[in-house]
Amino acid sequence: MARALFLCSVFTGMIATTCLAQVEPSAPSSQVTAASGEPAAVFGRLRDYLVSKPLDFQTTFTAHSDTLGTLRGALHFLVQRPNLFRIESSSGHASYVVISDGKVMTIYKPKDQKYAQVPAPSTPREGLGLVTGLMAMESQTLVLLGVIEDIADGGKGLQVTAGGTEAISGRQCDGFTIVETMEVVTTKWKVWLEKSDVPLVCKFVTGSTESLAHAMQTNEFSWKQSPVFPPDAIAFTPPNGSEKADVGGLGLEPYY
Repeated sequence: MARALFLCSVFTGMIATTCLAQVEPSAPSSQVTAASGEPAAVFGRLRDYLVSKPLDFQTTFTAHSDTLGTLRGALHFLVQRPNLFRIESSSGHASYVVISDGKVMTIYKPKDQKYAQVPAPSTPREGLGLVTGLMAMESQTLVLLGVIEDIADGGKGLQVTAGGTEAISGRQCDGFTIVETMEVVTTKWKVWLEKSDVPLVCKFVTGSTESLAHAMQTNEFSWKQSPVFPPDAIAFTPPNGSEKADVGGLGLEPYY
């Protein structure tokens, strides 16, 4: 229940792979559990920031599968409480812009110069859930948000191993290996959090024993703290020559 409530207060997005293989992280230097307090405190600070502050971050991703090949892309997220957001995504498959101005949510496909509009959701998560379903958009960042919440709450079923500091894009980041076992599926995460009062995510690698083919996903992040959005950042003005359509007319589809 805690994870579901947390996810409803944040957001999701991104295009990537549909099956993930087990990740073999580097050997940790020390082992602790979520219940021991230290990881819970670190992930708790991250959780508190994500659910209470305006967010401005970019992520680049690489998703690889033996059957589907490699997909690379980038996304830019702006999130303003309670239900304002803008997401720009681009990959080898397609590019999209999703904007909620609090009254209307717009999905724009620049390649076809088409856009569709629906009533604005009450939360970013609610609206992006629609886009996720229509486009088979990647859910691993969303899943990670739930894992963050579970660790912050000392959740059961998680093994958290802390160890090692790495330089990632000029930032010193602490590494955590997370193993989550649910019934017959074991999911492994390697997550790096910035060594800071606000331990923002620097990078993650994830995989699962559920995979049917070797596959994994890697995301790297860059954040702006205390962002101030210009008035037109979370607003949609139809470009000249663009056409309004219903959602089905956008041809949203998975990349595979």
